[in-house]
Amino acid sequence: MRFLGGKNTGKISRIARFVGVGLLTSLALGVFVDSAMAAEAAEAKAEGMWAITRDGDGRLHVVRGVQAATAATDNQIGRMDTQVLSLEQETVMRTLATNDTYRSMQWALDRTSFEQTWPVSKGAGVTVAVVDTGVMGSHQDLAGAIVNGTDLAADASTYDPWGTGAVDPGGHGTHVAGIIAARANNGKGIAGGAPLARIMPIRVLTAQGSGSSADVAEGIIWAADHGADVINLSLGGGAQVGMQIAIQYARAKNILTFAAAGNYYQQGNAPTYPAAYPEAVAVAAVDSNFNHASFSNTGSYVDIAAPGDSILSTYNSGSNQYTTMSGTSMATPYAAAAAAVVIASNPSLKANEVLHALQSSAIDRGAPGKDTVFGSGVINPRKAALNVSPNRPNKGTKGAGYWVVSADGNVWAYGGARHYGDLGHKRLGSAIVASARTASGKGYWLVAANGAVYTFGDARFYGGLAHKRLSKPIVGMAPMPDGRGYILLGQDGGIFNFGSSRFYGSTGNKRLNSPVLDLSVTPNGRGYWFVAGDGGVFSYGNARFFGSTGGKRLNSPVRSMTAASNGKGYWMVADDGGIFAFGRAPFSGSLPGMRSLYGWPYVTSVRMRSLPSRDGYYILGLNGKVTAFGNARYFGSAPQTWAVDLMQLGG
Repeated sequence: MRFLGGKNTGKISRIARFVGVGLLTSLALGVFVDSAMAAEAAEAKAEGMWAITRDGDGRLHVVRGVQAATAATDNQIGRMDTQVLSLEQETVMRTLATNDTYRSMQWALDRTSFEQTWPVSKGAGVTVAVVDTGVMGSHQDLAGAIVNGTDLAADASTYDPWGTGAVDPGGHGTHVAGIIAARANNGKGIAGGAPLARIMPIRVLTAQGSGSSADVAEGIIWAADHGADVINLSLGGGAQVGMQIAIQYARAKNILTFAAAGNYYQQGNAPTYPAAYPEAVAVAAVDSNFNHASFSNTGSYVDIAAPGDSILSTYNSGSNQYTTMSGTSMATPYAAAAAAVVIASNPSLKANEVLHALQSSAIDRGAPGKDTVFGSGVINPRKAALNVSPNRPNKGTKGAGYWVVSADGNVWAYGGARHYGDLGHKRLGSAIVASARTASGKGYWLVAANGAVYTFGDARFYGGLAHKRLSKPIVGMAPMPDGRGYILLGQDGGIFNFGSSRFYGSTGNKRLNSPVLDLSVTPNGRGYWFVAGDGGVFSYGNARFFGSTGGKRLNSPVRSMTAASNGKGYWMVADDGGIFAFGRAPFSGSLPGMRSLYGWPYVTSVRMRSLPSRDGYYILGLNGKVTAFGNARYFGSAPQTWAVDLMQLGG
């Protein structure tokens, strides 16, 4: 898929436009659909012919034999609406692996950064289609990894009467699947690069490791239509237009297809297809020193490199059996596994963004920059995943700075935010729970659970609750837009007004399903929202209700909310970093699995605050970690502390 960036963009874009028209011409991909095609189809022997057609809904289909030739003829003379995109003779596709001396260790995991990536991403939720000889679904190291696939191989009736693809008389596909997703830390065998990824077995090659190009194309289309996120093609052969169209079809569905670059370097180094198609990600192999593997093809079509020499993985000789193989067939699944951990670290990424993450983070080898041996370099999954993870400080363009406040009253200032004082060296009768900045940004208030209010900078004191008996502790604070007052929020939804703020309603003295946690004020200060732990939203005054998660079962309780500056929507963040967006509040990312990402056993989110421009927001973790999304700029995180609030300085 080199067309996604760099000098090849124009060339491939032109091809894509031809495909979009429907009937390919010889100028685009060498497929004749003019009158010559009709003549050729009529005269060709139907046996061994195959075609790809597109129906009225845009879906692709593989047809064979007489049906293929007839479809091409009927299409040309206007007898049918189905478009014929290719018509050609089937060729043989083969696996691209060779047996090698058995080794008792996985050097590929030692030399690459997969294991260092796992605290951030193990590929959970990502489905990788292994288009191969099938996958032994009963293997002990693939337990729980297999999802329903299909069997399109010529010997399917002999080996796979259920047609699921979860059998493997050849062994090659099982080896590939183990490289991707063998379960880690299970006390058995090996670990895959993405040990929580799912494997979709698409059986297209026979027990002998060979199969029809038409079956391969149909397998790609099937995977694209049935939920694959990544496609692995550890196989190769001659050029076939239909396979290229199938890969283009997958790419149009935002699916990357990784293909083995070939094992023929010492036999003439002829380009191997489908890897040599620009839409595929061609993967070359390196040895344990990250040098060019002696068998691995080179060429301008090589996109990236991965370990492929003497690779230990699962095998079909038994449910607890393993073997070592070498080939670009082994390198390809390591690249596919790297894509899986990148996608899992940020599921919102587009295919071109995933590929860019892999190539821009790759370890450069050989000639500086992209070359014909290693492509962009050897995969570096940890760097790729961290570069796109929402947990990584991003390079947003908006936001002037912010303050982070801790329970002991310490305040940390970042960016353009100035420090105006704090309570870090004072003994407090109650922990600090919330804060608010002044309209000028030259001061702030801190409030404790007992309702005591503390002022700093140009913040004026308008009142507090320090000497009053409260039925429930204070949990939130919001300033008035005019800077002349503030609201305090009780855990029971009680509202306390000071200065210019006005009372519009509350849930004080009412029985709630979950405690109240946070509030936001409307742009003119004539209304407010607050949120409870079950995601129930309460709106008062001119605050509009846009929806909630109240009454729904959540994986983790809600912790905070923030409203859009125009009052036309709001966001909520859950304990685990999940984001819920309502109204016209745009979703800019989330932090699934925040506890494991941040490395603390009890880390949760505590506050969420949006940019005034509404195109980004921040999440504050209990340990003081700040994560920026969208166009929000990251300025830093507080030392590991018991964080309670974040205040923004401007937009």
